[in-house]
Amino acid sequence: MASITLTVTNNSGTPDKDVYLGFWGSSLSATINGAAMTAQTWYALSTITSFTIEDTTSGRIYVAYSATSCTIDPNASILTGNDDIFDKFELTFDGTPTGCADLTAIDFWSIPMSLEASFQGTSTGSLAGLTGSTTAADVYTTLAALSDPVQSTPAAKAVIAAFAADGNPLPAGVSQQLLNPASGVVTDGSGNFVRIIGPNSYPPFGSPSTDALPGLPATPYDTFLSYYDALIETFGPKTTAPVPGFTSLGGGTIALIKGNFAGNDQETGPTYEAQTYDLTASIDAAGTITLSGSTGQFSTVTITIDRWNLLNPAASYGASPAFSLNGGALQTPGNDVWGWVLGDLFAGLNIGAIGSAVTVQGSGGTIAVGDMASSDWFSTLPGQGLLFAALWPTGITNHWNQWAAALNPCSQAYNFAFAERFSAPQLNLNPASVDTLTVTLLDRTVTSG
Repeated sequence: MASITLTVTNNSGTPDKDVYLGFWGSSLSATINGAAMTAQTWYALSTITSFTIEDTTSGRIYVAYSATSCTIDPNASILTGNDDIFDKFELTFDGTPTGCADLTAIDFWSIPMSLEASFQGTSTGSLAGLTGSTTAADVYTTLAALSDPVQSTPAAKAVIAAFAADGNPLPAGVSQQLLNPASGVVTDGSGNFVRIIGPNSYPPFGSPSTDALPGLPATPYDTFLSYYDALIETFGPKTTAPVPGFTSLGGGTIALIKGNFAGNDQETGPTYEAQTYDLTASIDAAGTITLSGSTGQFSTVTITIDRWNLLNPAASYGASPAFSLNGGALQTPGNDVWGWVLGDLFAGLNIGAIGSAVTVQGSGGTIAVGDMASSDWFSTLPGQGLLFAALWPTGITNHWNQWAAALNPCSQAYNFAFAERFSAPQLNLNPASVDTLTVTLLDRTVTSG
């Protein structure tokens, strides 16, 4: 049976006795000090002499700092009343050549760490939690500025107005919390840094039409509202196609979602089969986005996401909106062709490709990025350095994922859902060429308070 050795290099400044490792995930076959590792159990680093993983799929190895016997629950909410210091990296090691590991900073950022794979003592690849001369203090300063001052006020005002217009005004306390959210920076009672919450982690704004109240705490981050509204103004139904500078956008059309879904061989059914997809994304005056077209398995497809589900942080930042398929009940994306199609749409929003007038050299000549098929964004743009702010003129500051843009130059951690479509945030764990995975815990000293 294939196996991989996990080792830890502790450069954090926290003593080994106060550093704990634990596993939370869907499956685990591993040994610590020669005995079977128990899931959802903490092991002090100072007590670990050997750590071997035989099999895990979508597993999460957590690192926690605790001065006493560790009782941290990493599944507890990171949004309220949680001063525990922990973080994680993810891996799939199943004996196949496609096994991989990654750092992740989508949900929050707390403990910078790096990963290195090696075979018989020779490095085969690495992921840096802090790249170049970047320090934890640098990352802290950059990320903290994204939610202080608060950026979500326009969306909060729109939510409050929408509920009032629907005859169900929000309670004053809820409105106040929407308008005055705390920053994403979490400190403990002594003012010590705990984590910075990622924009993906906040609850939705609710739905005025169904009287579903906004979740709290409210997000302090940009909500993509101005981006969506700019798409309505520039390409919405009141515009004439094609909009000057574009060949296919306008009259409601905002993007061409085209490509190939490789399939999911772990499931059965037509939505999991490998297939092409060709859909047009359009936006109406109310802010609903509709994707219509076909796939290799479905001749007619209509996917709709209304304004409030689009503004849900888990949608805009996490590519996981509540959507309706062919007029059916709301559902969330899975590992199927619909999830892949929506991944294209939201990855395009996150990197700023949708609606961008920047031109590149395509296979058929010069083309505006907004006119490109979605799959071409991910194969073309990174090589030309065209992501985030580079896709928009000076003066536009929020037509992309600001969290991802801030992390991208200073860390190789995942910074938004589907980041792998334009970067390489995964470390291969093919057992034929990798026998050791080393986790290096880095200094997390920041200036907070």
